[in-house]
Amino acid sequence: MGLVLDFILVTGITVINIILFLLIKSKQKQLSQKILIVFFVLLLFVSVFSYANMHNLIWLLHIAFVPNDVTVVMIGPLLYLYIKSLFLEEKNLVINTLKHFIPAGIYLIFIAVPTLIYSIFGVEVLSYVISEFIAITIKLENVYLILYLILSLQQLSNYRSALKSNYSNLSKYDYNWIKIMLIGALSIISLYLSISIYELLYKDSIWYQEYLITVIMILFIIYLGYYGINQSKVLLPNFLLNEDKPIINKSKKIYLSDAKREEFELLEQNLESVLKAQKPYLDEDLTLGKLAKQLSTTDKKLSILLNQYMNTTFYDLINKYRVNAVIEKMKQEEYKNYSLFGIACDCGFKSRTSFNRTFKKEAGSSPSVYKENLS
Repeated sequence: MGLVLDFILVTGITVINIILFLLIKSKQKQLSQKILIVFFVLLLFVSVFSYANMHNLIWLLHIAFVPNDVTVVMIGPLLYLYIKSLFLEEKNLVINTLKHFIPAGIYLIFIAVPTLIYSIFGVEVLSYVISEFIAITIKLENVYLILYLILSLQQLSNYRSALKSNYSNLSKYDYNWIKIMLIGALSIISLYLSISIYELLYKDSIWYQEYLITVIMILFIIYLGYYGINQSKVLLPNFLLNEDKPIINKSKKIYLSDAKREEFELLEQNLESVLKAQKPYLDEDLTLGKLAKQLSTTDKKLSILLNQYMNTTFYDLINKYRVNAVIEKMKQEEYKNYSLFGIACDCGFKSRTSFNRTFKKEAGSSPSVYKENLS
């Protein structure tokens, strides 16, 4: 079994180095890519430390110890910052997020470094302090990571909601892989905590724990590297964000004065008129800003109309019209020999999955079943 773990670790180290090479060789690095470089460097040290520990390479253990030890308290804030970097302006983003790394700095200075000094030089005066800190931090650092993973999931959900207020097609901005990654990381750390609690309660060591966690970590690394390297950035308009949270109110309408209400009623009528007459929804790359220009209004005012006055989102409204356009073309003889997705593309859809999901939501059945019922 040791040979299997050895092979997995060497494979993981090789994969991480390949990912780092691809990230570093990029000439114009976005902040998100720079964060990934730091992330994978830390994971490289974790893998090297595990390899050194398995082969009892003391000198390599000492080199990799501090980065390996601080990784658990660094990963959470790093993932949180990474998600922010995909949606927000890079200016001052790192500075504004530095406070999230304060616990990692405290851990580095008062726990990781003293532990390394003690292990190298055997400084007895540090023995009691280290043992007390380690007893507390080993339990808390995993809980700390879980909290940040949950916070990151919530933040991602907010940003993905904001995307629907600005884009009519989300196939280019599908961040579902990040959600899967965060849930996967939550599963890994929860599994590790469960095993640790079991060992603590029953004083029984689970021999395959190290193998299992290592295999899952390597798979996690490959998954993140595959999607993260080429992940595109999307900059959300500032008015959609309030302290980094999208302003979306789908539960109730905002209170408006009579003058404002009349203004929004006229804008709503104008919106319906333009959608019916000019059919801008046929543009697969239609955005909130493009539609606002056709209405001779601002994207902010149009967003308020949709999100807070009409209780819908730009994405849902446009795709509702697209579904209706698909249904109309299904009934026409000239589209009889067209494929369903061909008709969908003609009506502004870009993704087959998105089309099927949206059509079923609006029409109550899948496109193929709906077409069969028509005939």
